[in-house]
Amino acid sequence: MNVNYKNILVPIDGSAQADYSFKQAVEIAKRNNAKLHLLYVIDTRNVSMSTEYQPVSLDMVEKVDKVFIDKMLEYAREQGIDAEKTVTNGNPSTLIAEAFPKEYGIDLIVIGATGKGAITRALVGSVSNYVVKNAKCDVLIVREK
Repeated sequence: MNVNYKNILVPIDGSAQADYSFKQAVEIAKRNNAKLHLLYVIDTRNVSMSTEYQPVSLDMVEKVDKVFIDKMLEYAREQGIDAEKTVTNGNPSTLIAEAFPKEYGIDLIVIGATGKGAITRALVGSVSNYVVKNAKCDVLIVREK
């Protein structure tokens, strides 16, 4: 079977694992002449909503240091890839697996493995695990070598 991807999503977070998955996504996008969507999600699942703490807002999204995201976007474009970035806040699992793919017609998600142990994964969950189980498109889990 020869699949030709058109819209590839790569979640990024500034980690070495995400950087490696990004580079894999760039190569896949090149081979498929696909559009690359870089997504950075500020995780707001555990933000306290008590009056003592300020909830995460869109203002916080604007304050995020986006230098690494802009460098990735520039690199992808230098490789001849049609690429765009999105910085948002919310639940990374559902945004990556469900909302973003539906909105942008994503047909492949390239995501790094978390590297968390089984006990931690069982207690707090794993974004990549959720994505594999719930995405309606192909998912490639990339492990840093």
